[in-house]
Amino acid sequence: MVLGHNRRGRRGSERASAEGQPLGPAGLRTARRGMRIAAELGLPLLTVIDTAGAALSREAEEGGLAGEIARCLADMVTLPAPTLCLLLGQGAGGAALALLPADRVVAARHAWLSPLPPEGASAILHRTTERAYEVADRQGVRSADLLADGIVDRVVEEGEGEGEEFLGRLGHILGAELAALRAQDSEERLAARRARHRRIGLPS
Repeated sequence: MVLGHNRRGRRGSERASAEGQPLGPAGLRTARRGMRIAAELGLPLLTVIDTAGAALSREAEEGGLAGEIARCLADMVTLPAPTLCLLLGQGAGGAALALLPADRVVAARHAWLSPLPPEGASAILHRTTERAYEVADRQGVRSADLLADGIVDRVVEEGEGEGEEFLGRLGHILGAELAALRAQDSEERLAARRARHRRIGLPS
């Protein structure tokens, strides 16, 4: 079972939507339905993160966006099925965090994760987005930082002009990770997942 949302608005659990559409309450509810199906059928779950963030609108807030983010977090932490998260590109805001709490997290080398994008943090702190790279260094949002902090377990290298090679390497790694997770004792795996996300500050 694959769930995901990318910054072009394509969701693995839904039909393609308009380019640039942010992830709103309906998308998160669809993701949670996918989680339930994975649990019922005993399927491993792969979440893919490449999103500029959750919907920032009155409609999204009135539709229960904050609650859906919280419920996704809770469902991911407690899901009985084996779970693997792929951080493929941008990972901004609650929409990214909602799909993060897996047994294992794999990141592409140039991927990053932050509750607040560096541009937004720079605008708040310095009233300009031109210092985003400086802020990103302090935030520790890059894949290497996330690996050092124990948020990411494995980083997959990317190279110039090697799209097919990267995808093949990534597919092999994801397959191996999922096979290893399926071979683990389920109770031990769930206990390790809860301990992991308690340590990095996500609800458990």
